[in-house]
Amino acid sequence: MYFFDLHCDTVTEANQQGRGLANAELQLSIDRLPGAVWTQCFAIFMPDHLRGRAAVDYYEDNFHFFCRQLQKHADRMAQARTVREISAANAAGRLAAVLTVEGGSALAGELSRVRRLRECGVRMLTLTWNGANELAGGTAADPMAQGFTPFGRKAVAALEDAGIIVDVSHLSDKAFWELSDFARRPFVASHSNLRSVCDHPRNLTDDQFRRIVELGGLVGVNFYIRFLAPEGEPSFDGLAAHIERMLLLGGEDAVALGSDFDGADMPLWLASVGWIPQLYERLCRRFGNGITEKLFYRNAMRFFARYEQMGICW
Repeated sequence: MYFFDLHCDTVTEANQQGRGLANAELQLSIDRLPGAVWTQCFAIFMPDHLRGRAAVDYYEDNFHFFCRQLQKHADRMAQARTVREISAANAAGRLAAVLTVEGGSALAGELSRVRRLRECGVRMLTLTWNGANELAGGTAADPMAQGFTPFGRKAVAALEDAGIIVDVSHLSDKAFWELSDFARRPFVASHSNLRSVCDHPRNLTDDQFRRIVELGGLVGVNFYIRFLAPEGEPSFDGLAAHIERMLLLGGEDAVALGSDFDGADMPLWLASVGWIPQLYERLCRRFGNGITEKLFYRNAMRFFARYEQMGICW
């Protein structure tokens, strides 16, 4: 079984708790990975209140924690900046660790910070968290209240030029539609579900999902209970309903998984990485092996490979 997860908050959560990436407490631990060939996008999560030098220092602290963990567990994980490096880590039996950032405040309002993120091997940047930042508005307020700032538009162009994938999870509706008009490259929603299945502002509308598909992008299904169902304990059928709707909207080659491990409350039946094999089996029974393999690995790998083929060299 191959697994490519587009989003988790484990790096910042482990760092804040004074734990390593091998632990018994967090939802994702390299000690508890099941028998799978694993590719994990590790996000450095940027809290909304951080700006300027405080945001830069916070990012750098978490980046150096990530580097120390890579060195400590070099026999079990390796940073992967390209599809070739992902495949090499997979072939060696190591977790392929793809570094991402959740929150454009990591740029601190300076385009030169894009170059720093590239130097660190960051492959994807979630433009906002829930609040507005120097780039654009998030989903916490009126989703149509704030779109992109002039700096945000320049930052998107710089990210695209640097080969850093733009991520619209948490982005306001207004900013989403603005981006869909001026983006030059496909973008992703790394951990977002559908509003038509669960009416939450963090989920995508059907039209937004269709637009991402039309532009050649990618959407990672989020396991957070409140993005799966508005109340109660979501069942497997609740998660499957989002996938079924995405497939109906033409997303067979655009749907992946973005767990949100260590950033959200998971369903009891999907409480940690240890439950991923059972999820694979249940999805195979519901959707068949071919669709499930696209969800679990192939669509994400294909997207990253296409992005690299757009003339952006790493």
